[in-house]
Amino acid sequence: DAVLFVTPEYNRSVPGALKNAIDVGSRPYGDSSWSGRPAAIMSISPGAIGGFGANHHLRQSMVFLDMPLLQQPEAYVGNGFSLFDDDGAIASDSTRKFFGDFIAAFANWIERVSR
Repeated sequence: DAVLFVTPEYNRSVPGALKNAIDVGSRPYGDSSWSGRPAAIMSISPGAIGGFGANHHLRQSMVFLDMPLLQQPEAYVGNGFSLFDDDGAIASDSTRKFFGDFIAAFANWIERVSR
């Protein structure tokens, strides 16, 4: 099992609902649902820096929760509104490739850390 966190950025952090879900899963102390579970983070924002603040804030929480975290490639998805068409489908081949390459790297990394 692994967890892929995909998050928007709110005020340089993650949404309160996501943080609350992570906190609930971390209890009771010493019996966290997250501990040891491989994870990766993809952040998205309408701005150019792609949720950099949210991504790094969430990374800090993963360290405390003892979640081995994919370090490379990093996924900061900027200008999010322009990447999808009106039906929510990925609008460009380059974006589709980026997402596919990220997921392939994550799957490979999960195999390596799960041995």
